[in-house]
Amino acid sequence: MKNSYNKILIISSGLVVLGCLFFVGFVYFLPSENLAEKPSISVVDNQTDPQIVPKTVPAVLYLTTMTHLEDAWVEAATQEIYFKRVAEEVRYGMDLAEDYDAILTIETGLPFAEGCVNFDDNVMAEVLERGHGVGVHPDLPAKKVLPTELATDFIKKRIDALKKLVDTDIIGCSGVSAKSDWYTASLQAGCSFVDGTVAFAYLSMPMSARPDGYTDEAILTSLFHRPAPLGDERFYPFWINSCEDFVPDKDGDLLLGSGETFSLAMYAEIGDRNGVHPECGNDCPLTTDDVETFVREITDFANGRDTARIAKFNVYFPSNLFVPENKKVLELFFKEAQKLQNSGVLQWASQAKIYEVMVVDR
Repeated sequence: MKNSYNKILIISSGLVVLGCLFFVGFVYFLPSENLAEKPSISVVDNQTDPQIVPKTVPAVLYLTTMTHLEDAWVEAATQEIYFKRVAEEVRYGMDLAEDYDAILTIETGLPFAEGCVNFDDNVMAEVLERGHGVGVHPDLPAKKVLPTELATDFIKKRIDALKKLVDTDIIGCSGVSAKSDWYTASLQAGCSFVDGTVAFAYLSMPMSARPDGYTDEAILTSLFHRPAPLGDERFYPFWINSCEDFVPDKDGDLLLGSGETFSLAMYAEIGDRNGVHPECGNDCPLTTDDVETFVREITDFANGRDTARIAKFNVYFPSNLFVPENKKVLELFFKEAQKLQNSGVLQWASQAKIYEVMVVDR
């Protein structure tokens, strides 16, 4: 009996082994389509997975400059010595800037543009050819209200003079802040954008749209060249549909790209990008302290700015700063700005470049 039981056990064990082998073989030889891999289920939160969620790229902070070849310089159109001195200053500035990958913007009034023709020296075309920016500085009369048609013709005459010298469809206009309807006049004259806005621009606005204390009298006697709009909001270009306030308009058709500060030579005396112009005015000396203050102020703005919006920080350079006597300080400025660009804090740009990126960003 015992032998019979052992035989049964052996046979049963054999059948179990054969069954297992048969199942393994069946699975192994199944067609591949029946064993297609199913996607694995990740336990990683999709909202935080860096491979799924794209990183937010900060909007660029642009550094620009502005040099005005003033509309009041009537001698630039008639006196060759005067014209050549200004032209030499512009070229000297470009030479220094280019050594440090910097970009200037030169905005001309009517006399210098006429001098380019009268003395057969198209400096403005050279500025553009060398990779810098050009624009106009009409100096629209600020203290009186001009009929819009006259204000438009005034600005357009300066734009037409520049267009005879350079081939560009993007025209930036500074020096249009006034009591007149400077928005309509600028738009109708052919300005692509308005830059370098100062307190004169508040003259066209009701008191409810002005900062405290910005009466006509205060603006005309002391505040006229203070950068506007007030505060750090001016470093973010925006579109407008009137000159009744500085509130961005979704349907705006004229870009207001202020970003204005003041002359580099005033930085040490003012000490703050939102400060009041010093008593020394245009006679402030250019020193290394000015460069140190500039670096501190733009770095401070960069560290606290709204990185979701394109920003522009503008420094003014009177042409008479571009002289050999200032070479050491100018080189220091351009060297420090180059360091900030190389480290990703900012990018150099012309005024027209700001317009181009803002059009794309709409």
